[in-house]
Amino acid sequence: MSDKHYTVGGGDGWLNIKSEPGGQIIAVPEYLLVDLTSSKDGRDFFSVLEGFARGKTFSVKSGHLKRGSPGYHGPVQVTFSLSKKLLNYPGGQIKAITHNGSQPIPIGLHPIQIPDFPHVLGAYYVGQSPYAKTWFFLGRGNAIPGSNDRYLHTGEVSNGCITVDPTGWTRLYQYLILCRRGDEKTVGMVTVVR
Repeated sequence: MSDKHYTVGGGDGWLNIKSEPGGQIIAVPEYLLVDLTSSKDGRDFFSVLEGFARGKTFSVKSGHLKRGSPGYHGPVQVTFSLSKKLLNYPGGQIKAITHNGSQPIPIGLHPIQIPDFPHVLGAYYVGQSPYAKTWFFLGRGNAIPGSNDRYLHTGEVSNGCITVDPTGWTRLYQYLILCRRGDEKTVGMVTVVR
């Protein structure tokens, strides 16, 4: 019997959970859809239904899972203009850049994935947004550092990613984190144009 809940993150949008069995601690993003299977000794046991840890079993201290829906939206369609240095989304417009010499993000359509893990490089910008360590992978499969690791994230430096102005990140994050494409992996798509 399915008992769908979602994760409630801390002030930075992340929740530490423990793998079962094994006990390895990982962080998952807030609003991640899970299936609560049991509760015992002050802990909730569940399987993750979407995102990077989909299909795996974990536990967390009771009180960090909520029943129902946090207010999910349908899939988002975002547009990033290389020439205008602007990212447009249903909630507004934000300044954005991409750099990497001869390898900026390619023109075309890219999936925007549910966040995978807290990114330490975002810590430089937590004074401007508590969600600065939350990055959205742009692509299919999983990110491989140094190979296909393009993200939508905040900051002032880009290495081929779509990097948005830190002052607008909180609003963009709060919109994206509730979007779902219905494939258990992505929140929507970004179209990169000249």
